[in-house]
Amino acid sequence: MAVKKAKLLELDIVRAFAILAVMIIHNSSEATVELPGGSTAQLIYLSINKLSNFAVPVFIFLSGMVLFYRYYDDWSGKQAFTFYLKRVKQVLFPYLIWSFFYYLYNQWVFDPKGLHVNWAEFADLLPWADASYHLYFMIIIVQFYLLFPLMLWLSRVSSLFRKYLFLIGIAVQLGFYSYSHWVEPIANTPSLCVTYFSLFALGGSLGMNYEAFTAWINKHIGWVLPVSILLGCSFMGLFVLEQTQKRVFDNTWYEIIFNLYPMMAGMSFIWIGRLLLKFAPAVSKVLLSLGAVSYGVYLMHPAILTYWRTRFIPEAGNLPQYILYTVIAFVLSLGIPWLLVYVYGQVMRKLRRPSPKAKLSKGNA
Repeated sequence: MAVKKAKLLELDIVRAFAILAVMIIHNSSEATVELPGGSTAQLIYLSINKLSNFAVPVFIFLSGMVLFYRYYDDWSGKQAFTFYLKRVKQVLFPYLIWSFFYYLYNQWVFDPKGLHVNWAEFADLLPWADASYHLYFMIIIVQFYLLFPLMLWLSRVSSLFRKYLFLIGIAVQLGFYSYSHWVEPIANTPSLCVTYFSLFALGGSLGMNYEAFTAWINKHIGWVLPVSILLGCSFMGLFVLEQTQKRVFDNTWYEIIFNLYPMMAGMSFIWIGRLLLKFAPAVSKVLLSLGAVSYGVYLMHPAILTYWRTRFIPEAGNLPQYILYTVIAFVLSLGIPWLLVYVYGQVMRKLRRPSPKAKLSKGNA
């Protein structure tokens, strides 16, 4: 019999924070290279962009947390079959469909006269999500889904593995990074799950002990939140110093902060989410709505952003116009997918809802 677990609403609020960060990264990326390097405007855009770099790691952290929270006490052969069936429907099919969409869409936007379908060409884009710059996340998450049953089984049969899951995750990631950095570069590292293994392992460790974690974060938020802010500012500062002082830092520093920052930020966001649910229901409602549609926003927003950037080009040197151009891009690329996914969800709920006649027939049966 399946174990019923309470839904963790605060995690939807964290998803909202993470998808907002994704939107900020993608909407500010153009400005970080198009504005004069070292100018005040460029440094502001760069700072905002880098402060938002917790986005994908936090999503991976959440994935580990949700999976271990949901299945640690409720796993069997039948659950394994259901688990993979859901992932095929929720990840594999959408990945193929949206990869094909962007394969055609990008041709239509950039070279409409050359629009074509070449199945061999399309197939070559799939292994590393080359159909669109944002789909690499799905490649990463599929790898974690393939590894998850093994990690869960080891956690259930070995108290040592369960206790030291986070440290094991760090060891795996550190070993991979050390080999790639100091021995021989490994191709496609941004799309490999080992690049984020410590984050997934931390999420899994906290997911198996969620009640203990919430008690811990309530006691320790006084230093966890400031440290997360300090790490974010440090990560941003490395890039600002590159621009302003022409300083070059070893990549290891970026990697260390890039992983520690979302770990601390993710835990802080959970505490903030719980706080908002308790004391700010109106704000929570908006964030819960965004968190619920975050997957759809993630899949759709590059299409809106690409169309806007290729059809509306600001006047060179006109900074106020450029700022307005990026603000409108953000609003459209967030708002349109949010609205479409919300409406789609409402329609599907109505279609699944039994009609009054069906309810009456069932009641009389």
